[in-house]
Amino acid sequence: MTTAAQAATRDRLAMAAGTPGARLMQAAGTRAAELLLREGGDRLRAGVTCWVGPGNNGGDAYVVAAHLARHGVAVCVRAVAPPRTDDARAAAAAWAQAAGLAVEEAVTAPVGAGVVVDGLLGTGHAGPLRGAVQDACAQLAQARDAGGWVVALDLPTGLDATTGALAEGHVRAGDTISFGTCKRGALLARDAVGRLRVVDIGLGPHAALADGAWRLASPETLGGALPVIPWDAHKGRRGRVAVVGGALGMAGAVVLACEGALRAGAGLVTAVVPTPSVPVVQGAQPQALATAWPSATGEEFPSLLDALAVGPGLGRGPEAAALMAWLQEARAKAVSGVPVVLDADALWHLAHGARSSEEAVAAWGRAGAPVVITPHPGECARLLGHPLPEEAEARAEAVRAFARASGAVVVLKGTPTLIATPDDAPPWVMPRGTAVLATGGSGDLLTGLVVTLLAQRVPPALAAALAATAHGLAAEQVQVQLGGVRGATLQQVSAALPRAWRELERPPVHPEGILLDLPAVT
Repeated sequence: MTTAAQAATRDRLAMAAGTPGARLMQAAGTRAAELLLREGGDRLRAGVTCWVGPGNNGGDAYVVAAHLARHGVAVCVRAVAPPRTDDARAAAAAWAQAAGLAVEEAVTAPVGAGVVVDGLLGTGHAGPLRGAVQDACAQLAQARDAGGWVVALDLPTGLDATTGALAEGHVRAGDTISFGTCKRGALLARDAVGRLRVVDIGLGPHAALADGAWRLASPETLGGALPVIPWDAHKGRRGRVAVVGGALGMAGAVVLACEGALRAGAGLVTAVVPTPSVPVVQGAQPQALATAWPSATGEEFPSLLDALAVGPGLGRGPEAAALMAWLQEARAKAVSGVPVVLDADALWHLAHGARSSEEAVAAWGRAGAPVVITPHPGECARLLGHPLPEEAEARAEAVRAFARASGAVVVLKGTPTLIATPDDAPPWVMPRGTAVLATGGSGDLLTGLVVTLLAQRVPPALAAALAATAHGLAAEQVQVQLGGVRGATLQQVSAALPRAWRELERPPVHPEGILLDLPAVT
């Protein structure tokens, strides 16, 4: 995932290594046109209008127009200004030749509202829209309202590639075809982007430049990273996890976390809940064991345990605080290497203790065990002691600073989800998911997924990225199946997880040249 500056650096390095800018432009426009030819159908027969700006994004649009014209598609070009770069001028001349026009006649009249291509402004633009570009965006909106298929090249005009900020009057695309890399702003403003495809334009190794670009968590980048469960595995090899929480009236949180653990492939799951909640858990989730909270007077931490989750429905009273203190001490003495996931009320206690939140989280990892915390934005702000910044870069840096200070992997749940690590590695960003997950208990289900992958010895950051991606994919599948968000439940998300895991077991197979395919959000 690149900022505008990082994307420009990749183009510049590819050109310095011997790939002319005109070749990159030709590759970008050709890939986009091929995608339109493959998917356009009846919409292409209604004609294509390419709105063209003066820069290289406009040059990409001229290439699209020329390629479509050569394939017999009725195309018109509407330019808001003459091309101002050498590559864009060459692309305009090629379009005129393909259309059988003189160069000065290359701007043609509309032919219909089947497909409308947005090639007005590209990755380098930021700020308000003005003049002819603003007027063109208004006409694009009219075409969309009339049923036209709006396809943006690289980014919809008016979307800031770095911050995701949307200028007034911005283009709202049905599809966006991004060139070479996924732009950060596209994931921060998904509702303006529509379906997002990233296509290969020949950047080569420069596309993966190590310059701090955020890492994308998706089936394309994580496919094959999920550990294989051997054919002869027994329940001990599949991972033994315990989930601590479930205070009276909140046993459902532990039930959902246990459900997530079982759906992630855990071999043995134990719910550790107050005595009155034991029959509730066993009745709701018979595959899980259930046992009462330890008395904190001489009981030992279970030795046959591969990972621990603390917090779902734990409660905020003194008994829960004492239990957390006992768990931390007993775990350090008994099995120092057991990873732990801290969520929900566990995070509340960490934020309200005598020590700073960073010190309180770090204490859970002092015995050498990995720690993952999974706050939503409100919980994260409580841990930080101040509101989360609104701007994406500042927000990411605040979360990364907490991860470094605490030694924990931080999973900031949201749209998109951000995963920060204690080292200096760039954060993971996970864009999958829908408002199906915007309901109580969703985080508890995710906790069960993360703790099980930790129990299966997946490194903490990768476990978080895989779990969050499976969680999001399952929600998307439920929304597609139901045709909307209303009526969806977490039980349906849980039932969709097996298919989500299948998507993560191997990289997806896309048509040639497509590097990433993200569905539109609805």
